[in-house]
Amino acid sequence: MVVSNKDKIIIGIDPGIRNTGWGIIRHFQNEIEHIEHGVIVPEPNENDASRLHFISINLEKIINKYSPTIAVIEKIFVSASGESALKLGMARGVALNVLASKKTIFIKELAARNVKKSLTGTGSADKKQIKFMVEKLLGQSVKQLDASDALAIAIAGFNSLNEKLDPYNLIVNSKNKSINNNLNNAIRRALEKNK
Repeated sequence: MVVSNKDKIIIGIDPGIRNTGWGIIRHFQNEIEHIEHGVIVPEPNENDASRLHFISINLEKIINKYSPTIAVIEKIFVSASGESALKLGMARGVALNVLASKKTIFIKELAARNVKKSLTGTGSADKKQIKFMVEKLLGQSVKQLDASDALAIAIAGFNSLNEKLDPYNLIVNSKNKSINNNLNNAIRRALEKNK
């Protein structure tokens, strides 16, 4: 399915179990416009299940408030630490589950390297370079690096809208239905385990 980039609300998500950045932009009259941005910050002393639940609830509120039609989320970058990658994967999974539950949102996944290259011309740009370009493109000051990363993800997603987007609607395809159920069950077990 090809999605037109005319007057679309796009949310970019930079998932993390400590900080999940989000940014909302709109394509309007051949321009991108900043709508809002922020960072979801769970209590640092809480267990992983509580943090994931907090991320889920707050991301759901943001999506309900701004009604994006397209979501762009960063793909997992496997670092040296397996535990960090696992926790990032859990936060990303929760975000994808919230997005997939909204049948009208198309989900685009981008590698961090592609996001950086889209904004700066190089896939090895640092967070300060990304922040600078986001502020320049949107004419908006962004204090939190996780939020500027999320806005960068949204902008890069907008730039790639001429590609075909696959709806991340796992309910439609019966083969994938069990994947969605398994993810929901795993999240529910994790939340119940730590009550």
